[in-house]
Formats: sequence, C-alpha cells, structure tokens
Amino acid sequence: MLTPETASPGLLFSSFLFRSDLHTKEELKSFWEDRFGKSFSFVPEQNPLIEYYSKEMGLPLFRIFFLTSKSFARDSLLEVKFDSLKWENLWARDQKRMVNVDIGFLSLENFLLATTKNYSHRVYLGQNIFADLTYYFHQGSFQAFDWTYPDFVDSAKKEFLEWGRSFLLNSLVNNTKQ
Repeated sequence: MLTPETASPGLLFSSFLFRSDLHTKEELKSFWEDRFGKSFSFVPEQNPLIEYYSKEMGLPLFRIFFLTSKSFARDSLLEVKFDSLKWENLWARDQKRMVNVDIGFLSLENFLLATTKNYSHRVYLGQNIFADLTYYFHQGSFQAFDWTYPDFVDSAKKEFLEWGRSFLLNSLVNNTKQ
C-alpha cells in the first residue's frame, strides 16, 4: 500500500506594494513579523507595474519583499492568501487598495504566487485561490516561464529568491542533523 509522503516545508513570501505617504516599510515589516516571525527583507529597485497600480492606488508607491526565516507547511499558502485579502481591505480607502499584498511560497523546487485569478497555467488550490508557478529550480538556479509576472523577472529579485532557497536548504539540512 502506498502512503503519500509529507511535502517538505518552505518559506512564506510576501510583497507589499504600498503608498509610502500612508505606510512605512518598518510598519509593514512589523505587521508581517508579528504574524510569521523574523523575516528577511529586500527592496527591489525595478517595479515595472508601478504605473499600472498607481491608477488604483495613487502615488508615491514603494515595494518591499519578505521571506520568513522559519519554514512553514506548503498548505499554509492558502490560509495566508486569505489573510492578505483581509489586510488589503483593512488598509483600503474609498474601495481602493492602498496596499497590494502578494503572497507566495518558496520551496526547494519552485516559487509559487497565490492569486484569485484563474489562467491556463495556474493550479486550483481551493476556495477560489490558484497557485501561479512563477519559477522552477533547474541546474542550479531559478528559471522563469513565459508567463512569469514582469514584476518578478529581473535578476535582483531572482537572486533574492535564490538566496532564500539556499537559506532554506541549509535550514533543512541543519534540522535533519539535530
């Protein structure tokens, strides 16, 4: 009889795109870490969709990424995505988002983003949430797809995710030695 193996854990990811006249990166880091513990942060220089988001959110916009320093079960992605939708509503003004929160999951094999939008390459997770396979790990680095969001394609963001993968790998190796 076959029994399913427990999937290896990974790191939770978040991207906060926010009005910097309404929120600070320190405030959002504290908000994230109060929920998920100490996290690593990265401020990307390139944000090609700022103009797109500014139509809803206004300006000035600022972005910060977080990766947790402790691992989580893969099925936590769905719950955290629901939390992020509540946060966006909490911070909204006049039915418009002032903070856009992207939630993802970094594993040794890939990087996923959770989304409410269906598309041909997205996998249904349940409760109207889909997983967008954004990167897969192959021959020592993360590889993008044709559909990878423009916001995630530049080398600095990819390097941050690859650094996170190395951190995760070292954490998992050290936990098995104990």
